[in-house]
Amino acid sequence: MSRLSYLCAVAMAAMLLSGPGAAGEWKDKARVRLIDGGTMADGVTRLAGLEILLDPEWKTYWRNPGDSGIPPKMDFSGSDNVAEVTAEWPAPELSFDGYGWVIGYTEAVIFPLLVRPDEPGESSNLNLKLDYAVCNDICIPAQAEVAVVLDGAKPHTAEIEFYRRRVPAPIDTPMQTGGVVSGAVVRKDDKPVLQLLVRFPSDGEEGFALVEGPEEWYLPVPERTGTDAAGNAIFEVSLEGIADQSGIPGTKIRVTGVSPDFSFEQPLTLD
Repeated sequence: MSRLSYLCAVAMAAMLLSGPGAAGEWKDKARVRLIDGGTMADGVTRLAGLEILLDPEWKTYWRNPGDSGIPPKMDFSGSDNVAEVTAEWPAPELSFDGYGWVIGYTEAVIFPLLVRPDEPGESSNLNLKLDYAVCNDICIPAQAEVAVVLDGAKPHTAEIEFYRRRVPAPIDTPMQTGGVVSGAVVRKDDKPVLQLLVRFPSDGEEGFALVEGPEEWYLPVPERTGTDAAGNAIFEVSLEGIADQSGIPGTKIRVTGVSPDFSFEQPLTLD
């Protein structure tokens, strides 16, 4: 996240704290609410947002929390006139807390929610049970139950769209602006290592990559080991922690690349 974007996010968080509909109590160093974003361009899907505002210096987690932590788990089953909710994940920040890598957000984040109603044109009651965690020196598990009526009466479209612009672009192959150029499993000291070549824009020195595999796999945060002759960033991920290494070939993974000007998500099948 660039310095300018960070300052904008902090300023927006302060605005939201004092703005309409921001009433609530701090609990476990954070405050949670749902906000209405109005109806989207298709005239059917409703836009909503899960907003988490944090105490200074506190963090909450991305869907992959890093070396430790608890990812947010969202349960919308208690909602009315809601057929499906798709959560979008803004590009996270990567930080080292002295013990391991933390993948998440500081100060404030809004997770955009795309809500498909059972009966289009009617208002929806979106109810959420959230399990999540916040951390500073320690990780604190937390829960919240929040609700909002999605009727478009007081939409917070601009705030949600601010974070939608930070959601990594889904791509299948590398683009001019960035992407995974190649990925291969090699042996180092007789151990399997995934090597990735990732293209970032011209500001790519600040870029990092994240890799997600099957739920039972533990994959550490990729280490940036250099740059090739074409200017692609080289990342390495140890696969030593995978219990059944015979199952590595053919496994589908997801690579997320994050840089100040362009972030992406790209599927990759291991060789």
